[in-house]
Amino acid sequence: AEETLAALHRGDDVIYQATFFDGRWRGHADFLLRLESPSDLGPWSYEVADTKLARKAKAGALLQLCSYTEQLTRIQGLQPARMHVVLGGRDRAQVSFRVKDYMAYYRAVRWRFEEAVFGEIPVTYPPTATYPDPVEHCGVCRWNGPCSLKRRHDDHLSLVAGLGRSQTRKLVKTGVDTVVELSQHPLGRRVPRLGDKTLDRLREQARMQVEQRRTGRVAYELLPVEAERGLTMLPPPSRGDLFFDLEGDPFATDDGLEYLWGIIDPMTPAADGRPGFRRFWAHDAAAEKKAFQDFIDLVMERLAVDPSMHVYHYAPYEPSVVKRLMGRYQTREDEVDRLLRGGVFVDLYRVVRNGVRVSQESYSIKKLEPLYRLDREGELKDGASSILEYETWLESGRERSDGQRDDAILERIRVYNEDDCRSNLGLRDWLEERREEIEERTGEGLPRPEPSAPQASPALTEFQAKVEALADALTAGVPEDHAERSPDQQARWLLAALLSWHRREDKAEWWHYYHLRALSDEELVDEADAIGGLELIGPQGPVEKRAQVFRYRFDPDQEYKIELGKEMDDPRTGKTAGKVLALDGKVGTIDLRRQLAWDRPHPTSLVPTGPLETKEQREALLRLGEWVRDHGLEGGFEGSGRHQAAIDLLRGRAPRVAGVPPGQPLTTPDEDPLAAARKVGLALDGTTLALQGPPGSGKTFTGARMILELVRAGRKVGITAMSHKAISNLLDEVCAAATVEGVTIRAIQKADEDDRCKAEIVERTDDNPTVLRALREGDVDIAAGTGWLWSREASTGSVDTLFVDEAGQVSLANVLAMAAAARNIVLLGDPQQLNQPVKGSHPPGAERSALEHLLGDGQTIPPDRGLFLATTWRMHPDICRFTSEVFYEDRLETEPNLGLQSIAAAGPFSGTGIRYVKVDHVGNRNTSPEEVAEIASAVRELLDGGSWTDGHGVTRPLTVEDILVVAPYNTQVRRLQEALPARARVGTVDKFQGQEAPVVFYSMATSSAEDAPRGMDFLYSMNRLNVATSRARCLSVIVCSPTLLKAQCHTPGQMRLANALARFVELADGEPAEEELAEEVAAGPVQEQAQPIVQLELRV
Repeated sequence: AEETLAALHRGDDVIYQATFFDGRWRGHADFLLRLESPSDLGPWSYEVADTKLARKAKAGALLQLCSYTEQLTRIQGLQPARMHVVLGGRDRAQVSFRVKDYMAYYRAVRWRFEEAVFGEIPVTYPPTATYPDPVEHCGVCRWNGPCSLKRRHDDHLSLVAGLGRSQTRKLVKTGVDTVVELSQHPLGRRVPRLGDKTLDRLREQARMQVEQRRTGRVAYELLPVEAERGLTMLPPPSRGDLFFDLEGDPFATDDGLEYLWGIIDPMTPAADGRPGFRRFWAHDAAAEKKAFQDFIDLVMERLAVDPSMHVYHYAPYEPSVVKRLMGRYQTREDEVDRLLRGGVFVDLYRVVRNGVRVSQESYSIKKLEPLYRLDREGELKDGASSILEYETWLESGRERSDGQRDDAILERIRVYNEDDCRSNLGLRDWLEERREEIEERTGEGLPRPEPSAPQASPALTEFQAKVEALADALTAGVPEDHAERSPDQQARWLLAALLSWHRREDKAEWWHYYHLRALSDEELVDEADAIGGLELIGPQGPVEKRAQVFRYRFDPDQEYKIELGKEMDDPRTGKTAGKVLALDGKVGTIDLRRQLAWDRPHPTSLVPTGPLETKEQREALLRLGEWVRDHGLEGGFEGSGRHQAAIDLLRGRAPRVAGVPPGQPLTTPDEDPLAAARKVGLALDGTTLALQGPPGSGKTFTGARMILELVRAGRKVGITAMSHKAISNLLDEVCAAATVEGVTIRAIQKADEDDRCKAEIVERTDDNPTVLRALREGDVDIAAGTGWLWSREASTGSVDTLFVDEAGQVSLANVLAMAAAARNIVLLGDPQQLNQPVKGSHPPGAERSALEHLLGDGQTIPPDRGLFLATTWRMHPDICRFTSEVFYEDRLETEPNLGLQSIAAAGPFSGTGIRYVKVDHVGNRNTSPEEVAEIASAVRELLDGGSWTDGHGVTRPLTVEDILVVAPYNTQVRRLQEALPARARVGTVDKFQGQEAPVVFYSMATSSAEDAPRGMDFLYSMNRLNVATSRARCLSVIVCSPTLLKAQCHTPGQMRLANALARFVELADGEPAEEELAEEVAAGPVQEQAQPIVQLELRV
């Protein structure tokens, strides 16, 4: 440590094996790299770099780097901006990480560790304040044994197969606490908020499990036969059938790795006469791609030999991987589409769950094996063990001088995988015997699924052939390895990938649509895109225009995403169920307008319709690709050079602005931002400009005045966005600005009457040609419409500048499809707020929005590459500090007068800034009554004599409209609406983007990361956290379970998500800003030597 200090003070360029010790923590950093940035050491400072044999940086490695960085900060009095990992592999690539994106999470982990080791209260297990409910981590937790014994001793309801935590709470509230009590629950006695069918299923499951305890025998019961459910889903056995199982490691790389593809193939017997086993190993991305291709090729070859063959698997993991890798690697797309739409994959889990009831506590395939007497040959017991073994194999080369790994580990994994594949075969055969059992009992044959071999239309097939040929031409000579491509080669590769963007999106939507249609009503209750378990109440009101409104009831506790005015489909018929006219989430009713002429039953569930047609967008991308193929990426505006704005965007180039030399900032620091934006908009020279507007920075205000300036100059302007609502909002602002500034504008909008803007001076039309004719004939200055207007070939060159609003939510593919309509493109938006919804799996880079593409890995647009609105006119400085640090690289500032804002109220919600309200709860997924009660109490306190002072110093009483309550899930929104006053502003994050209030509460609802129904990426989303917390002018409050701060992060990406929440809590608890932390660490006393020492030597 002393030698390290001496080297630091000398200013050596590189310090190897730097040792740190502060009296408690000791660590050894591989390298310290000198920078020419001043610190307490002198006119220099250092950053940490560590070397790893792994090819991807892992969470443990970043925790090490954070510890070293903290120690380095203590010495040099300056927190480094970045830290680095030098990875293993041939290239020894260096990956850099922004320190502030990880330090708050690290400090939370370190604090918990120190409390456990040095705290006054000894750690006990299990914790007395919580019950050991089963979670995902149980499979790898050393305490799983004692926890399981506790649950079994208590006869806990979690022992019932298929019974979730929310259902447990509902049962416990009615006095049903154990498996035995549930098994004896009287028929007909309802449980509030638990559907009758669900209750019956759970009671019968408990009854069978209790019976197995008595007899010691695994038993089964056959469920009532339903068309296209359970055993009727089994196709006839065929000689070419394959039985498929995957082994995957989600932690091997950033994207995970499917490292073993196993197939039992009865057509190719093994030496011992049993059905043969095939396998494809994959230890890196290239091998994974080949394994995927080899598997798909095997299935297609078998399908050609035996058209009636199927691929059997257990649970949906295998098809989901196939879809994901198809998109990632842009290969075998037609083949995968044929397999999925043709029903070649058969999920035996769904056959079991809908056809058989088994007396086991789990429906894991291993628990079913006693029914068909499978004897496993391998040592491994489950998938988690397989992952741990594979991780051990990856690390095993470190222990040997020759670097060779222990292949005996792979053999154990192979045997385990082969057992799983043989189990699929055994289960299929056993289920076939159950079909025969029913047929013998009833004397009637059971139906089979109808063979399905969907064929694409000849026109679509011809178009796709053109796309594939064009993609081949664009990528000719382009290296497959991204690191070996030049910028122009990357642009050509990306354009080739984008040619099929809409096709991949449509496929994903159709696959999801047919997946939903195949689910039972009870299964649809758990799908956020559907409403399951509808019951007809009756007609509502009179018959109008040969249509009747019908009302249905449903379980209001289910999560759903259904909008008023939308058509929904009946999954049983595949036809429209009607138009949604009313939806009451509190009591659980929905009104559908249905035509009386329809000869179809009333729906028992609802699913969304299929995707919209995107022919115009696909053809526009094809035209762009053909031009690049024929002319390259250089060119002007003569002839077909009209694509220059698109090409600039594709290449990620800085915009060309007249009067601004390349590489120079587009504006000067002393310029007024609005005046600068107007000037730059006029000076665009056939290019694409990004204008990034953080929360409250006036993006719409600025964009509208840029448009007005262009109209003043005689330019034609187009307006577009993903939704009519966003288009109308910007158009209304343009009209308002024109009134204020005395500018006459002529505008037209393509929209339905319900979607049009409020400004009456804007002409509305339902017809695209009418808009384009008005532009061509000079009748209008401004035209507005969605991408279906601007992607048309007839729109080419129709406007000088096209403004794309909310461009952080518009895909790069869609902007490129529209780009030929204009000489210049202006992207208004903020990729740090709500991002674009992507359903398909795409190659790297093709999944991004247009703004994300331009920003790359940065959080803000650089001064020479776009405009960044650096002042918020909404947030108090105490809120802005968090928002700026975590989401905007410390570039966002607050308008000075906003410091006058404050809340005056009794209790803790007085003053300004951010607050963290800790609410303990366990097992909540998408709703938390505990958080509802806490927020309801807080709102009552604020409204009971509370007041707020605005940025002008004006004070007035708080009203219910001054408080915004946000939640990630509709179920929590409904519970909050029930508890809050009638006019309370309550909604999801998506609903409130663009809105604001003096006070905002964000209820996260979920108890822990493991409980999150849509995963950690959704609940901890930085985009959603930014939107939720930045709606506040004066006071931003997060209400959540403290367990959310203890997320188990396995990847740097997950650490970054958890870090944002951890930093909010730090600042809410009064922790200083990062620069102040650096000063405190530097000045803080060293721990006394007598304290225990922890040497940080994480194995990563």
